[in-house]
Amino acid sequence: MRATRFLWTAALLGSCFLSSAPAARAQESGTQALQVVVDRRLRDSRADLIELRRDLHRHPELSGREERTARVVSGRLEALGLEVRTGVGGHGVAALLRGGFPGPVVAFRADMDAVAFEAPDPVEFASTVNGVRHACGHDIHTTVGLALAEGLAAVRSQLAGSILFIFQPAEENATGARAMLDDGIFIGGRPDAIFAYHTAPLEVGQVGTKSGSLLPQRDRFEVTLRGAGDLSESADQAVSTILAQSSAARGATSVVGDFAIAQVWESGPVDRIDAWVIRGSVTTTGPHVSQQVQEAIREGLEELRTSGLDYWLEYETRFVAGVMNDPGLEVASRKSLRSVLGDTGVVVLESVPTQFSEDFGSFQEQVPGVMYYLGVSNSEKGWVGLPHSPGYVADEGSIEIGARAMAAVILDFLHSSHSLQGRVP
Repeated sequence: MRATRFLWTAALLGSCFLSSAPAARAQESGTQALQVVVDRRLRDSRADLIELRRDLHRHPELSGREERTARVVSGRLEALGLEVRTGVGGHGVAALLRGGFPGPVVAFRADMDAVAFEAPDPVEFASTVNGVRHACGHDIHTTVGLALAEGLAAVRSQLAGSILFIFQPAEENATGARAMLDDGIFIGGRPDAIFAYHTAPLEVGQVGTKSGSLLPQRDRFEVTLRGAGDLSESADQAVSTILAQSSAARGATSVVGDFAIAQVWESGPVDRIDAWVIRGSVTTTGPHVSQQVQEAIREGLEELRTSGLDYWLEYETRFVAGVMNDPGLEVASRKSLRSVLGDTGVVVLESVPTQFSEDFGSFQEQVPGVMYYLGVSNSEKGWVGLPHSPGYVADEGSIEIGARAMAAVILDFLHSSHSLQGRVP
C-alpha cells in the first residue's frame, strides 16, 4: 500500500496518531471551500454540459472508431489549459491538470465508445448513426469527465497535487485500457489512485459503491481433443465436464458471494480429422476463484484422458479484467460521497451482476482504484438506466451530480494526503 493512500485512508477514518483534530478540521474546511467553487462552476455550466452530452449521443462511434469524440474531448480539455495528449492506445485522450502545490497524482477514467444496437433510441436527441447507439452510458461518463475537469480547473491554483483525466476508447471490446497502458498513459507520473463511474439503474442522485469485486472478470479457454475415430461423443463429455467443474469449484453460483459461470460458444471438428476444439469463457468474481476454476477444469478433463484420447487446455485469465475495488480507498471515500449526496444518496452494494463486465480492472492492476455506479434512472419519468437494454435512458441530472461527488472524492484524496505531509497551501 502506498504511503499517500495509507495516510488518506487514515485521515478520513479519524486516525488520532497521524493528524491532530485542529489540523483535520482545517483540512476539511479547506476542501469544503474548494468544493463550493467547483459546485458553482458546474451549476453555471449545466446547460452547456447537457448540450455536450446530447451532441455525443447524436454521434456515437464504435470501439476503435472514436475519432470525432476524441476531437471534441481534446478540444475542450485544451481550452481549459490542460496538458493534453491524443492518440493514446488508439483514439484515447489523456490530460493532466497540475495543481498549484506539490502533492499526489489521482486519475479519473471515462470511456467513450458506443455499441452496435438496432433497437430504436427512445430520446428526442436520438443517435444519427444507424445501428449504433450510446446504450451503455459512455456519453454520460465522458461528459462527467469533462465536467469534472472544468470544475477542478476553476480551483487549480489551490490544488495540492495533479489530476490525470483518461478518456478511453474501445471499452466495449475490452481492449482499450490495456492499449492505453501499453502506450504509456501515465503522464505526470503513476497515479496514487484511480476512480471511475459506470451508469446504473439506481435513482438519479444516488451512487452505488462496493469494496472488492464490483464487476466480474472473464477468462477464456480453448480445449483441443485429439484421438482416433469419432470425437463428438468425447467432446460432449468434455463440455459437460467444463460446465460442471466451473460451478463445482465454488459449490454454487450465488451473485452475493463468489461465483463461476462457464459458457461454451464453439465446439466442433477442426481441419485435422483427428482433432476437436472447444472454446468458451468463464465469468468469476476474482483471481482466487479463477484459479480454482482453472484447476478444477484441468482435473476434470484429466479424468477423460484415455489411451486413445488426449487433450490440451489453454486458459487465459482476465481477457476482460472486471473491476476489483480497493477496500481501503472505497471505504474511505464514502465520507466524501456523503458530503455531497447525503446518507441516502450513497448505496452500499452487496451483489455483483453476472451479465456485465468491464476492463477498468486493467488500470487497477497497476493503480489502486475504485469504480462507482452512477444512478441515472428516474422512476417518476419512467426512465430506466439499465445498460445495454432497449429502453435505456439516462437522466442528465446525473452529470452535475456525478461530477460534484467525484470532485469531493478527489479533493479529499489530494488534500488529506497533502496536509498530513505538512504542506497545507
